[in-house]
Amino acid sequence: MPIIIQSPLSPQRLKQVQDLTAQCLTAFPAPLSCPEDGDIYFLMEEVPKTNQEPVLAAFLALYILEDKLFECSAFTRPDRRQKGLFSALLEAAEAAYPNHQFSFPVPEGEACLPALSALDSLGAEFWYREHLMALDAEHILSSAFPSFPAAAPFSLQIAEKDGIKTAKAFYNQILTASCSLDIAQFSEGNICCLHQVLVPEELRGKGWGTRFLLSLLPALTEQGICRFLLQVSGENLPAIALYKKAGFQITETLSYYLY
Repeated sequence: MPIIIQSPLSPQRLKQVQDLTAQCLTAFPAPLSCPEDGDIYFLMEEVPKTNQEPVLAAFLALYILEDKLFECSAFTRPDRRQKGLFSALLEAAEAAYPNHQFSFPVPEGEACLPALSALDSLGAEFWYREHLMALDAEHILSSAFPSFPAAAPFSLQIAEKDGIKTAKAFYNQILTASCSLDIAQFSEGNICCLHQVLVPEELRGKGWGTRFLLSLLPALTEQGICRFLLQVSGENLPAIALYKKAGFQITETLSYYLY
């Protein structure tokens, strides 16, 4: 079957990708879909023997994470699985980008066992584990803040510059914590993704992260945010504990494999 490399997708190709993804998730329900903002797509078409239009049999979407590293999503028509299509797409991507590595996120659960089996057969190696955590606005926890002298005030600043929204906390004009905010608007309410929640190394373990989140989340709720999301490495136990203290719960765990 011919393999087509396209970036970005044309409207027709996008519709094919959406339809194929929907077929796969209907046949084999899984928590991961295919984001539609891939940087490069490898598309495998099946040409029917009749005069019908070619059918998208499988695709591999690549997302640039950093230099020489892609994150990948792959889907194959349910009736075309175990025929080597995924392997052929990955070989084509490897030939096009021989100095790159390809990472594949795989959610935990029985629905993703075929994906794990395919990656194992190709020799992909476990890389790391990541948790997705969520918190609905009505479940924000309240907690007593660590005690600090009243003479040195705590302040929270939420600002936007060049299209990037950030939140910073200060105590006596010293930066104690920060993060970037990605807010998406939906009819049922706005969702905020928190990225790179950081506390200066010399201030960690002293309650600044807790105070930051327990101040930030209610402030964002007042701005119409109804749900908060974040991602955290499965090995970052202090961060997981911090987020749970603020009310976040793990909703999904992804294991990443490198090829």
